[in-house]
Amino acid sequence: MNKLILTFLISCFIITTMHAQKSQNSDIPKLKKWSIATYLSLYAFGGPRKQLEDQMIRYGFYDPGSGRDSPYSTGPMTTFMMSAKYYLKSPFSIGIVGGITFLGTTHGPVPEDANLQISYRVRYIAIIFSYNLYDILSIGIGPSGYFTKAWESSHSFERIDAKYYHTKVGFIIDFGFRIPRKTRFFGELNVQYKYVGKVDIGPFYVNPDHDPLPQITVKYNHLTICPGFGLRF
Repeated sequence: MNKLILTFLISCFIITTMHAQKSQNSDIPKLKKWSIATYLSLYAFGGPRKQLEDQMIRYGFYDPGSGRDSPYSTGPMTTFMMSAKYYLKSPFSIGIVGGITFLGTTHGPVPEDANLQISYRVRYIAIIFSYNLYDILSIGIGPSGYFTKAWESSHSFERIDAKYYHTKVGFIIDFGFRIPRKTRFFGELNVQYKYVGKVDIGPFYVNPDHDPLPQITVKYNHLTICPGFGLRF
């Protein structure tokens, strides 16, 4: 399923680009037809962390005597992303973007001197159709494929090594700010909202003396803000 979605998205990108090259607008300088960029960020907003904390409280994953009387989440919420953009008839463009976002870890202390730790991340690839203003500002939207993972990362219970994978189809909204305008190299600040949807994860086990955290439904939707740099050609 993952390979099928990846093949479909890349095929859409290649076919649209080949068609656009046949009818390209001569008013756009050749240097600015293509651009590639890479991005890195150490924070994101959203994901399943708050929902996991609420469910851990519901199922008894808290320990008033541990110094932390409720579940809590930690980072880093890291995003690595790469993109390629091709300019169609001005001011429109099409791009392909892919990357991975680590959305953090949620900790659930229990009285038996243990700690359930659930980590989660999402890989993605998307086709983005954008409206561009002077190759400085852009706003775009497009379909995306998401590949989610949630896993028990504390290794406190040797009997269970719980990992849960899902493939989802959603969409992505993309904002970009690039400077300088007419140079081969540029810097960019990119903001993306990724609609992933609901995912079932669990059960997770902490130790033989505590009931597991049962299967629960969480949302992987999140927003990222990523600085990056790129090349026009």
